[in-house]
Amino acid sequence: MTRFVIIAAAVAIFASCSSAPPPPKRGKIDGSVTLNGKPVASGWIRFMAIDPNGTNVAAPVKDGAFDVPVEQGPTKGKYRVEFSVPSATKRRVPDDDNPGKFIEEAPETLPRRYTVESTITTDYDPDHPQPLSFQLTTP
Repeated sequence: MTRFVIIAAAVAIFASCSSAPPPPKRGKIDGSVTLNGKPVASGWIRFMAIDPNGTNVAAPVKDGAFDVPVEQGPTKGKYRVEFSVPSATKRRVPDDDNPGKFIEEAPETLPRRYTVESTITTDYDPDHPQPLSFQLTTP
């Protein structure tokens, strides 16, 4: 009887250690982005998790719209929203990885208040996804 109890306890401990919790639920997120009242022709939107268990998400913006499918979408939580609208005109800049070489880069057209210094936030719940709309303005 003692041997059976020890084996049963070992199996129970092993089973509890090997079962990982399910991953957090992700959800679809979509919406629109305008700049000075016009749809953003081409750019990016990033949802940067503020909550420690959040999932960062990035998506292209094309003709003013973005659409992230469920399997790539964010988890429930609060997010800081960043935008990027690169210039259609590229410039040559030094390549930091290859001294003496140059690369072409499209400069950012948006002010930092919409990019890395964005204070725009949104609360997201994958159980109740709703289209988002962002109206950006520049002088």
